[in-house]
Amino acid sequence: MSPALPRLLALGALLAALASPVAATTPQGRQLLDAEPAMDHVPAELDRRMVEAVDRNIEMLRREGRLPAKSAAKVSGLVWPMGPATGPAAEWHATSGFVDLNPAFPGQLRDYTCGTRTYDTAAGYNHRGIDYIPWPFPWHLMDNAPVDIRAAAPGTLIEKRDGASDRACNWDGPDNANYVIVLHADGSIARYLHMKRGSVTPRPIGSAIAAGEVIGKVGSSGISKLPHLHFELRATNHVNAPVIEAHQGACNASASTWANQRPYREPRLLRLSTHSADPHYPTCPDTTEIARFKDRFQPGESMTFLAAYRDLQRGQASQFRVIDADGQVFASWSFDTANDPEVTTDYVTGGYWTWSHLLPADARHGLWTYEVQFQGTTTRHAFRVGNTTSAIGDMRGLVGAWYEPATSGQGFELHWLNDQTALLFFYGHHDDGRNFFVLGQRDGRFDFGQEVVFDLYQTLGGRFTGLDPDDITRPAWGQARITFVNCETAVAELDGIDGTQVLNLERLGRTDGLDCQ
Repeated sequence: MSPALPRLLALGALLAALASPVAATTPQGRQLLDAEPAMDHVPAELDRRMVEAVDRNIEMLRREGRLPAKSAAKVSGLVWPMGPATGPAAEWHATSGFVDLNPAFPGQLRDYTCGTRTYDTAAGYNHRGIDYIPWPFPWHLMDNAPVDIRAAAPGTLIEKRDGASDRACNWDGPDNANYVIVLHADGSIARYLHMKRGSVTPRPIGSAIAAGEVIGKVGSSGISKLPHLHFELRATNHVNAPVIEAHQGACNASASTWANQRPYREPRLLRLSTHSADPHYPTCPDTTEIARFKDRFQPGESMTFLAAYRDLQRGQASQFRVIDADGQVFASWSFDTANDPEVTTDYVTGGYWTWSHLLPADARHGLWTYEVQFQGTTTRHAFRVGNTTSAIGDMRGLVGAWYEPATSGQGFELHWLNDQTALLFFYGHHDDGRNFFVLGQRDGRFDFGQEVVFDLYQTLGGRFTGLDPDDITRPAWGQARITFVNCETAVAELDGIDGTQVLNLERLGRTDGLDCQ
């Protein structure tokens, strides 16, 4: 087997490693969401303007005969309003505040569990929605991979606003948030506030909105402290209309409005990643977050390992390992927030921690693995050490099908155009057996042993009959990082909204007369 390919640990060695105790290690760095992570404010004047705009649009649609008939059935079966809908990125967020059910102020707080996971202000604003913050890297995600806002229930697009600045980070922002407002069949109203500028759905007022439909991206417009979605349900469109708390709990006896209500606290390891150094987390007025992601290192180089969580409870330990290209454990440690003197609460709503390690000068070249066991689940992140390369004689010799022998029905089709452009088509399947197809393009030659990155896109909306080209969209899916070891073998790392996977590829065949040596 080529040294560039990952090697599997023997079962006995793996079990022994898992059984061995590892010492708790204090992290070198951390970033915690503070006590008021994504607070916002909807002033009375903005509330009034939104109500008046919705009233005008309702009257217009009624005159034109385009307003759906009202239903007596109460809105229910809400779907999750943050996206994407599937894959690990679907969980890259934390809930930072619920509805404040106590009308008194200031500091008179009561959420649906009778807890205090909400806020109010001395000016008399009681938080009337649920705040969801992208985590980790909220500003970085907003700038580089905007997070979907999805309609929680079907209805009619009744008002929207776009064009306002989306980089507010304190209480000084103007009250001009970008937003979408949806009217439900029972007359209730859903407000989706603080959207990213330029992301608000282009659909016209009066359009039917489906549950789960993407209606914008998360931003920080209006009076907002961090990029987040403020999701607010109102019983009617009146000023200061009664709020609908979608969650059922000790302080809200009404039936849950969610299709599947999530727990009040939902501990989860959100993301593992490797970095050149600790990320830069901005402090207002700075809103530029520098993640410093890095997945290729050289022997002798220092690297930073990061683990991000939400709702992490004191006593919930994680076991970490770094495994080299030979399957040997390079480093191992454990972590509990009790080991971090900076954490003084039982729960951390959102946080990430970092540990730095120096790779040895003789570190084995190839694919390494960073993994953690948390709550009975093992999560892995792959990175490469070394960059040994050799020239590819004829790029056209790589053209053809590359498949993964261990997983039936998965692989790439590679095409080479005019000596500079490579086209990549990935054919595979979801865990439930559904077919899966993405494509990418890359310009420029490359060598054996060099990591080649393809940005991958889905193609949606096509059909055999009645094709409408306007229905076709190509949303970004993620990346394929491929290293061609030689003419016959390659390693591909897929990382996108449906998950991550490492494929050990072999050539299915080759074109007569072409040799990549």
